[in-house]
Amino acid sequence: MTSRTNRNRSEEPESSEEMKGRVALVNIHEHHQSHQSLQMTYRTASPEVVLQEAYISAKDIAVERPITMARNPPKNFGVVIQGLYRSGYPEIADYPFISTLKLKTIVTLVSKDLPDGYKQFVDSNCITHKVFDMTGTKKADIPIELMQSIMSVVSNRKNYPLLIHCNQGKHRTGCVVGVLRKAHEWDTNSIIQEYTKFAAPKIRETDVKYLTDFKASHLKSRSNGLSANSRRYFLFVGVAFIALCGFMYTFDQLRCWRPTSKPSFSS
Repeated sequence: MTSRTNRNRSEEPESSEEMKGRVALVNIHEHHQSHQSLQMTYRTASPEVVLQEAYISAKDIAVERPITMARNPPKNFGVVIQGLYRSGYPEIADYPFISTLKLKTIVTLVSKDLPDGYKQFVDSNCITHKVFDMTGTKKADIPIELMQSIMSVVSNRKNYPLLIHCNQGKHRTGCVVGVLRKAHEWDTNSIIQEYTKFAAPKIRETDVKYLTDFKASHLKSRSNGLSANSRRYFLFVGVAFIALCGFMYTFDQLRCWRPTSKPSFSS
């Protein structure tokens, strides 16, 4: 009797509540597996793995992995490496999601008046906000000094978790991330592939040329050049100081010198 009852229950269609519960369990299981895969990605950090497995953006969440999220990420959101994120300019609706990142630093690549509530959000979360007035490659070349200053912040893990953004999270952000990839010895094809994925459909040839021509040695040689100039300057100052001291000593000796009187011989 009991087995027949159980058989009848198993043949009954699932209620809507049971179906929702089963779907929720499946989503949680898939999310857990995705999180484990992402952790493995961070351990390897090769270009192919990052691009194929660890690419996370609002587009992927909406199209490839359609799950219901209580908090929406900013437009063009993505994970660069563990603790380093990229996106478009955050809006008020994005703040709850950004709060979950526990950011220590935000780097803004466009200088303009902050939107309403942005400063209050940054201050209330004790986030260090650094703004760089970076002009896109469409209008002018990016000065190496500016890129060096940005890299000194973005590549310093003491500033992580860190979010870097421009207006759309495509071109200026794409160039900065591309330079960071160059510093991490990614090949150019992988860098352009990542740039294209975020910038599409509005890909700028000037950005592609900039990333293609840029070499990590540009940053290093610039830094070494400044150090060499500093060494030459201090060497010149040192030599000039020694020469001045020698001149003053000689002048003082000449001023105090008096000719000795010749001895007189009496007849």
